[in-house]
Amino acid sequence: MVNETLALKRIGEWADLSGEEFHLYLDIAADVQSEKLDEQEGSERLSGEQYFDFLNEQVLPDERVIDELELAGLSEEKLQRFRDGQVPILEMYSEQYKLDYGLDQVADFVMMLKFVRDYMKLTGEDSVAPRNRLQYLLYLVNLELSKEDTLPNRSNRTTLGNLEHTGYRYNFSKGSGPYSQKLYRDKNRLFAQSLLHEEVMEERVSEGDEPYEISLGENGERLIAKYGKKLDNLDSVLLKEWDLQQRDVIREYGTKSMEELKELVRSMPQFQATPKNEELLKARQRDFDEPVDPIQELMLNV
Repeated sequence: MVNETLALKRIGEWADLSGEEFHLYLDIAADVQSEKLDEQEGSERLSGEQYFDFLNEQVLPDERVIDELELAGLSEEKLQRFRDGQVPILEMYSEQYKLDYGLDQVADFVMMLKFVRDYMKLTGEDSVAPRNRLQYLLYLVNLELSKEDTLPNRSNRTTLGNLEHTGYRYNFSKGSGPYSQKLYRDKNRLFAQSLLHEEVMEERVSEGDEPYEISLGENGERLIAKYGKKLDNLDSVLLKEWDLQQRDVIREYGTKSMEELKELVRSMPQFQATPKNEELLKARQRDFDEPVDPIQELMLNV
């Protein structure tokens, strides 16, 4: 499910609410949402557009929400969208997370998609779950790249090894495990474009884990079906090194339980030596010097 509070906030921003009026709307809408979810069987499995439909059908037209919006002086045009259950929630997400980025950002998007595809393919799982598993595994991809210095004809300016030249542009900090806010932001961008899919897990997870599972979205499935062979035979040395490390991480760590994965990462010297909330691992430092096929072609065709 999309972050519930974030969705309601975004709707309030679309309605041009601010200050006390914004907070009053948010409190009322959150209460209505909680009440409606409690009444609805199977609500824990709402995801993506199902959740947006739920908001438009059961939460936003509720008279308590409408009354507050009227008091806030909402324009009649937007107020009618609330009454009719026609608030353009999906467009809010799609517009904010429109894939209109430079090569380096697009490379992160494509390699994350490829990681999810390869994870499911190599482990036999239907998704990456729980959601924080993605943080651990992509951290390990960058960590392993930083331990090697094999890329030819390149002068290093840092001690990051291959991670200076390739890998994800995500800085990881130390929380209960490795954490990158930028990784989650990019995951949300891919979700908004239906390249990734995310939904609540049906099975219970340990306390501290995020009970969501990540798989390819409808557009992601189409992209992989069309370009999967090209993604498996990357021409760029930089992308190939990145890809090989991803596959190695999946093979070595992909089938471990979350408890095993947590224990392994938390016992690593670098993790133990880093104070909580401090930087655990820097991102790739260099930009790609020139277009890296097939990255641009892939994303231009989404």
